[in-house]
Amino acid sequence: MTYRLVVFDFDGTLADTEAGIRCAMDLVARDYALPEVDWPAVKRGIGLPLQLTLEAALGLGAEKAAEAIPLYRRYYDEVSFASTRLFPGVKETLELLQSRDVLLAIASSKGKAALLAMMRHLGILGYFSFVAGEQDVTQKKPAPDMVNLVLGTLGVAPGECMVVGDTVYDIEMGQRAAADTCAVTWGNNTADELRLLGPTFVVDSFTEIVSLLKP
Repeated sequence: MTYRLVVFDFDGTLADTEAGIRCAMDLVARDYALPEVDWPAVKRGIGLPLQLTLEAALGLGAEKAAEAIPLYRRYYDEVSFASTRLFPGVKETLELLQSRDVLLAIASSKGKAALLAMMRHLGILGYFSFVAGEQDVTQKKPAPDMVNLVLGTLGVAPGECMVVGDTVYDIEMGQRAAADTCAVTWGNNTADELRLLGPTFVVDSFTEIVSLLKP
């Protein structure tokens, strides 16, 4: 298939951010005097709006979870730069796709400022034509709004787009935007969980993505 545009999720797809997320959650739990963090709930919530993850992982009500968002983000900003790494083959693959004139974009549930800062830190911001973060849409993943925003901004039809992500929310988002989808198996959902949604492709390494696009 010839795709003009590839839209990537960030956490668990391009970068391993789990250590920073865990540390920030622990610090928020400490400040709220909570005995423990529900780590399976954190893992399930990656990709969803942050407030929902805080509610599920820390057992906070909606009001307290909303109150905890800026605290979590401050802690995450403090710890994430030292702990976040790109997955193997990411930078090389992005460079190759860009050299083939494929448009690249991000659709992430992260806050926009933190997302841009982290991409700049990792040296990949320059590969992307558009970056969509949490504040850019009203309806979050798995709603299709982020992908629709990217498509409209870059002037690309859904049939010319592939959405790449590691969670069921990413795959559903792409499908609801009528784009093809590629599930990656190294992130926050298992291959079996991802296959239940019927993505167009499933890959086990980042470099496999190149083979899905005609030169």
